[in-house]
Order: sequence, then C-alpha cells, then structure tokens
Amino acid sequence: MAFSDPDVRERLRGGVNKAAVVIFYVPSYEDAEILFVVRSIREDDRWSGQVAFPGGMWKPIDRDLYDTAVRELMEEVSIELEKYANKISVLRIFNPSNMPELKVTPILVQASSKPAIRLSEELSAYFWASLKNLEKTEIEIELQDKIKKKVLAFRSDKWVIWGMTARILEEAIPIISRNL
Repeated sequence: MAFSDPDVRERLRGGVNKAAVVIFYVPSYEDAEILFVVRSIREDDRWSGQVAFPGGMWKPIDRDLYDTAVRELMEEVSIELEKYANKISVLRIFNPSNMPELKVTPILVQASSKPAIRLSEELSAYFWASLKNLEKTEIEIELQDKIKKKVLAFRSDKWVIWGMTARILEEAIPIISRNL
C-alpha cells in the first residue's frame, strides 16, 4: 500500500529497533470491537504473558513497517490484512518503557468483518474487546528493581491492558470512535 503523506512514510520506514503493531477493529452499531492477543509465557520474552496488539519486529525482507504489519498479522493470528481492511491509518511512534530504543508504529485497521483467528505459538489467547466495555483505570505494577509505580490501564472482563498497549489504545479510541 502506498501512503502519500511524507510524515506517514517516515513513520513507516523500517530498520533496526523498529516494529509495527496492528490495532485491528470491526465497527458495529455505535461501537467497535478491537482484537487483542495474549503473549505466551516465555523466559526470553520481556512482554511474556501480557495483553498486546498483534505485531512484531521489522525484518530485512519487509519493504517497510506496513509490510511488517501485514506479515506479523498473518504469522501471529492468520489474518490477511488486505482481505479485511476498509480503512487504514498510521499513528505516531511509541516506545515501550522497558526498551526505549525500540520505535513501534501502530497501524489502525478498520476491518469489514471478524476473521477466523488461528494463533501462533507465540500467543496463548486472543479476545475481542468492545469499546463500550473498556474501563480506563490505573494499576500498580512492580518494576524489575522492586519499585512500585502506577500506570494507565484498561480492563475488559478478566483482561488488563497496560504499558505501551494501553498508551496506544488511549490514542486509538478517539480515532475509532470518530470512524463509527
């Protein structure tokens, strides 16, 4: 897909320490449902067990971070982005607090319908969260150095969305709401 805005093209430029995530949502009457994934518990994963958006690191086979998003969505949840996408937006770049050198570009995808999901072994679960049922809150987390800190979070049933995913979600919600 070609993006004409130079700022968007810059945000989509691939490279080392760059990644893309996909905020995949399906609108319904005065609401929308957003796809979230839960990362498998693994010692070598600094986001092990956390709720996230599908996505991952740029690889040299990707022309840009849009290609990364397309590839990762297929690898992680078996969704062909181009088959379902109605509208695509590129949000500003985010950095996870536990890896600030990483630049993550969120790609917001309004989908035509909910596709079948098949999870890769990197993931343990997925769920769809309704905008109306997302409860914005604060939670207390304990950092690796045992310091406790309050952070932005969203709750959806039994799931807690926090960290960079919550910050991206906070920016995406008004955009999704305007597109309903």
